[in-house]
Amino acid sequence: MMETMRGRSLCFFAGILLAFVLCPELCPAPVQADPLDAGSGGFVLPFSDDAEMARDFQALAPPFLPWGPNTSGPFFTGTAEVEPIGSWYLEPFAYDFINPGIAASSLSMPMRLAVGLGHNLELDTYLPLDQNWQGVDPSQGIDHSASHFGVGNTHFEIKWELTSDANVYLPLAMPAIALTFDFWIPSGQYQNLNPQDYGTDQLGNGTFNEGVFVLVHKHVKPFMFYLQVGDIVENPSTVGAGYTYNNGITQIPFGSTASLHMVDGNLTYYAGAFEHVINTEWGAGYLLEFYGESQSGTNLFFGNANAPSWSYFWLAPEMEVTWPHTQKFAATWGAGVAMPVYQSDYPRTWTPMGTVTLYFNGPFGYRGM
Repeated sequence: MMETMRGRSLCFFAGILLAFVLCPELCPAPVQADPLDAGSGGFVLPFSDDAEMARDFQALAPPFLPWGPNTSGPFFTGTAEVEPIGSWYLEPFAYDFINPGIAASSLSMPMRLAVGLGHNLELDTYLPLDQNWQGVDPSQGIDHSASHFGVGNTHFEIKWELTSDANVYLPLAMPAIALTFDFWIPSGQYQNLNPQDYGTDQLGNGTFNEGVFVLVHKHVKPFMFYLQVGDIVENPSTVGAGYTYNNGITQIPFGSTASLHMVDGNLTYYAGAFEHVINTEWGAGYLLEFYGESQSGTNLFFGNANAPSWSYFWLAPEMEVTWPHTQKFAATWGAGVAMPVYQSDYPRTWTPMGTVTLYFNGPFGYRGM
């Protein structure tokens, strides 16, 4: 089943690109660099003409960097720049969380939509599609395989860019800095779990979450540096038999009849990346990224936690390329693997991952252009 889902993900990415290659009318011809001379952009929501939009919203035009290639970028670390007004992108991911020690894996496929709002603001939404699989494991009393596909927790984010990169050649110049305000809705199934599915039908953790993050992005041609640090408050939730806590290990026995008022501790998130852009035109390069999370035993607003504390730290080598790339449309491609370095009460997972980002650019181009 997992191989089938991986194949579907790759076919989905390839099908998107093939549609634009075979149907060039989906990709309008490149426009002039000057936004006031931009041509028609009928597909850019919600405006029908880029030149008209450029005149009406010239005051909202972002700063244009002398060097800022449109690359795929890191998988876990956000970028501080926002999409300009009139520009947007769609970014499906695929993360295949594999635990070599047990016959189980989870394929997570978040679908991200980012829209530039102007005033240095961007709205991002993530709709996660998940496929869980459990194989036969006599040592755990699992006598048949099980799998489940569905929607996980929905994620909304508002990004506010505070500063722009002051100089893309000097390492000590002011970087781009942004704040994000994040909200999660428990749209994934977490109650009324079927014992015969061995936990594969759990697609969310059942909590409403709120988070605040700081993002930093610095260009030093031909390199880029990324950093993201934040804290997430997970609200209490009522859970029951078969529920697996968000460390992915500890589970409430299926024979339990009592409900639990669960309180998770605060969740600290940190990530950073080094990127070397070898070819600016093609957005081709490689990255080395670090990423980790740590859940404490105390909740900032709800007191002591009764959910397990855990933490982990990963390193991820990644590569990227951009094709096709016009002023109006670009597709960036990225692939990598996240490797476990440290974990405490958390699975030791290896995570192959891939993404494609489809940029639909308005008169002011893409973020950081």
